[in-house]
Amino acid sequence: MDETPQSIAVDPASGMLMIPAGKAKFALGVGLWDDTVKPFNAFVQRELLDTARHKRKEGLTPASGSLASARQLNVIVQLVPRPDNDYNPHAISVAAPPSHGGTDIERHLGYMYDRNLVSLGAALRTLASLTDRPLGCHAFVGLTPCHPDEADEDEYDMDDPEDAVHRVRGADAAEYWIDGPRLMLPWWEDLQKMAVDCARTVRPKQILGFIGHWTSWERGAREALAQRTRDKEFTVTLRAEQHVVRVCYQDLCLSTLETGYGGYFDRTIQQVKELGGTATAQAEEHQGALKLLVEDSTPLTAD
Repeated sequence: MDETPQSIAVDPASGMLMIPAGKAKFALGVGLWDDTVKPFNAFVQRELLDTARHKRKEGLTPASGSLASARQLNVIVQLVPRPDNDYNPHAISVAAPPSHGGTDIERHLGYMYDRNLVSLGAALRTLASLTDRPLGCHAFVGLTPCHPDEADEDEYDMDDPEDAVHRVRGADAAEYWIDGPRLMLPWWEDLQKMAVDCARTVRPKQILGFIGHWTSWERGAREALAQRTRDKEFTVTLRAEQHVVRVCYQDLCLSTLETGYGGYFDRTIQQVKELGGTATAQAEEHQGALKLLVEDSTPLTAD
């Protein structure tokens, strides 16, 4: 898959909102933990058997940059924001698709690495919130055929946890070493553009939370907000009033955006006006300050 399609769309077969596949050579690794290695192994085993059962041999192709004996199994996974994650409330889970049954938590396989969430996380979380459909992406798993002598029962027991989590068996009884999943996501700039285009169709008056900038609280607003919600990240309404835009939580004005002051919100103010004077966005309370997450907070420069 060397070409990257330019649109995010619903896949009729899976019912998922699918992100187009990026180039395999830029695929991102996934963090597997002790409690997810076995579920991941079971996921690969099922996908491998399903591939053979449905004669989708095109799903087994040489992995880019790998040895000639290595192959890859193309799969689809679900990306699930996990605000319940104690370590990182912005964490994104990689789960088996809904077709495997159970809840997305029960289908959890691993987490995207924090280093990749820096550029991709906000766009992915926004996409997951656009509709009730699960968010999916393309991925692959490296498969390396085992040598015959490695399959000797004295050396390898399929029921031994230490062995079973590293190998799967195909429909033809061939055995493979497996690698961790790799997500074939588009380059972050391409993903951001696709997400904006998708959101404009689904929710035209939503300003997406890709990046953000600090804004001052109105007097007493932080304390009043604490009486209404304990969420660290929440939806706000942006309302254009004359030459300013008010940031409101329900009927409570949290902050006022004005032109100037470095120009950080000039683009957002203009966008709210173009949307008819009202829009929605995401905001978060962090270390006593209010951060408004918007598509672009790059200061405007004078000509």
